[in-house]
Amino acid sequence: MAHGAILWAVVFFLGAAWGSFFYTLALRWADGSFRESPWRALATPSRCPACASRIPLLRLIPALGYLIARGRCNSCGVRIPAAYPLAELGYGALAVVVALRLGVNAPGAVLFLVMGLAIAIAIIDAKTMEIPLPLTLAFVALSIYPIILTGSVRDTLLGFGIAAAFFVVMLLVFPGSFGGGDIKLAAAMGLLLGFELTIVMIETALVTGSVAGVIYAYRTKKGLRVRFPFAPFLAAGLVVALLFGRDIVLLYYRIMF
Repeated sequence: MAHGAILWAVVFFLGAAWGSFFYTLALRWADGSFRESPWRALATPSRCPACASRIPLLRLIPALGYLIARGRCNSCGVRIPAAYPLAELGYGALAVVVALRLGVNAPGAVLFLVMGLAIAIAIIDAKTMEIPLPLTLAFVALSIYPIILTGSVRDTLLGFGIAAAFFVVMLLVFPGSFGGGDIKLAAAMGLLLGFELTIVMIETALVTGSVAGVIYAYRTKKGLRVRFPFAPFLAAGLVVALLFGRDIVLLYYRIMF
């Protein structure tokens, strides 16, 4: 019992630590810090966004560091946004769910990183209306190991083709509805997911995106043709497909057949 609790605590902590990296990467890309060399984020020390003072190691502990600092910079006293610890907690919770669904193993860990990067891309798109090509390519690179494990080139290519073709057709039918970055990211996700899970991803993205779009249009009074970042819904579709896609596909077959 104690060993199990320690294991899940470690999984949560590691997920939160990676969440801190992904969230910081997203914010720094969005503000232009790493657009020329995004991989500097791996080696650049964390600093206060207000006074640029280096953050002490103790205060970099996911979530706990925020409490130790009482939500403020140790040097200048400026308040640290609560979004930082919330992002860390969210990534930690995601790591636990991934471990429960996919197991505490190498494939599960890689798929967590894939989802984590997709969420970071979604944050960037929400802030800038841009999906960075280098991060989409990094998504493909992280996907290579899970793709190899599936062992089905045909299924992988089907997923890629369906995702790319669907969004290209949607763009032709509804000009301006999606950007080139959306198509590239969706195709990269299809490459990872294969045929059936790509369908789940697309359906989830369209449903959640449509609901959010209607709510946004109603609250802002800007109408339904307003530009809207779609990467957050692609990321949601990816997470749902990877964690629950097989169950959804089986349910679909039971209903239909």
